[in-house]
Amino acid sequence: MRRAALALLVGVLCSTASLAAAQGHAGDGAYGRLDGDLVLDFAAGGGTGFTDDAAGGVRVEGAVTADVRARYLDSAGIHAGFEWRPEGASRVLLGVDLRPLFLPRFFLGLVTGDRFWDLLIDSIGLDLGVAIAPLDETVGVALEVGFGLDVPLVFFGDGVEMLALRLHGRHVAALATDRFGPDGGIHDWLAGAALVLRAHTRLGAAGWERRRYQLP
Repeated sequence: MRRAALALLVGVLCSTASLAAAQGHAGDGAYGRLDGDLVLDFAAGGGTGFTDDAAGGVRVEGAVTADVRARYLDSAGIHAGFEWRPEGASRVLLGVDLRPLFLPRFFLGLVTGDRFWDLLIDSIGLDLGVAIAPLDETVGVALEVGFGLDVPLVFFGDGVEMLALRLHGRHVAALATDRFGPDGGIHDWLAGAALVLRAHTRLGAAGWERRRYQLP
């Protein structure tokens, strides 16, 4: 039963990704990101955590994830998220979201012109920040490093608005001797996936300039 459900899910995702690829043709590489300069992501999903235990082994546990991201020109911004582990250390995540490929590719003319592939490549990025965990009296702060990409599933309009599947990994670590780390330290990995709803809006910062001199 589980295999059949998994096969059905994979089939649905493949078909929707194929539909998104078919919708993604004929683009300028920017897809509105230089006009609507702030990209917003709202994501929810889950994953599998791998935690080092006291006996030197690895404990596997499930996790539910949710996060919000805001990136200027789809290149750099902030993220805030929550990771709930029913059998482990739940945590709050705060940090920066870096996606460095869009602007160099665009200005060097290295875009494919296909919206599906351009947005897929540009979504490859790195997270750097802190994890506040566990959420109890032993709470502390650990280093968070993450990476991932967004696979477009369905596009809305002609810009970057879409529903996507984010595939990501995350490492959280703090030594037991760290002054601000959680009691006993923390060292684990998360492999996960999430559905992402993306929109963008205009801050106007890209087109701002100071008032020019005018004759009276």
